[in-house]
Amino acid sequence: MVASPLAAVGTGISGQLSGVATGGYGLVVFFLIGLFGGAHCIGMCGPLVATYAERMETDDRWSGALTLYEVRQHALFNLGRTISYALIGGLFGLAGALLYGTVELAGVLGPIQGAIGIVMGGAIVVMGVTRLAGYQQGTVEGIVAGTGIGSLFARSYTAISTRIDRWVNGVGIMGLGALHGLLPCMLLYPAFLYAFAQGSPLHGLLSLGALGLGTIPSVFLYGTVIQSVSARQRQVVHYGLGVLFIGLGYVLLAMGFMRFGITLPLPEIPYYQPLGPGGSA
Repeated sequence: MVASPLAAVGTGISGQLSGVATGGYGLVVFFLIGLFGGAHCIGMCGPLVATYAERMETDDRWSGALTLYEVRQHALFNLGRTISYALIGGLFGLAGALLYGTVELAGVLGPIQGAIGIVMGGAIVVMGVTRLAGYQQGTVEGIVAGTGIGSLFARSYTAISTRIDRWVNGVGIMGLGALHGLLPCMLLYPAFLYAFAQGSPLHGLLSLGALGLGTIPSVFLYGTVIQSVSARQRQVVHYGLGVLFIGLGYVLLAMGFMRFGITLPLPEIPYYQPLGPGGSA
């Protein structure tokens, strides 16, 4: 009997679980990307977050005082946003797993994995270099939004704007947060590419979940206390993100070249090896 791509994905679950146990370093990197990238999130989503804060109904008798209700609403919003990132990361990981399962049946798994590692890793490195070279926030997002998938982003903005008043004052604010996973974001693009190259739904879900958790402090504080972050501060953050993205991309590049018998130096640290045999550490 010939196994299907879905069956190949299923047989890799145990390997994914063992990889998670030794892949804590990778999850820490994604958390740091989210933590350092909080200023980017504020720059891109800050106007919407400020709108949510203004639309929240409160009868607190002290003008300008932060209420427990507002804290709860912003917490729910960020929870919905993080869950959305994680689920989309899982979908990208699943797409990669299905592709790997298909090409494994065709007997060309190694070269395909290597090519994907090199292409995706190179793309992430380029994204990191653009940040070190003076990335202007919103530039790449605007280019992507103008492509054929721009309508998806437009529909997402419309869905958010038409639901603010109905959802912002209840648990529906989690839905508003979830819709943010569909908005153009240069912070998420490299992470989604990495999840696809990993070919692991579980690791994609956990990696993007870790990134989402890392963004919560900045976005939560912005919505409840802080209402401005200078452009200079955001630019400094982009330099740090550039370094992290280059590191992530280099790991994929190195793993890709290994599939062609070319060995590049890698740090002596535990990490999840997405392109190695069985996804081992």
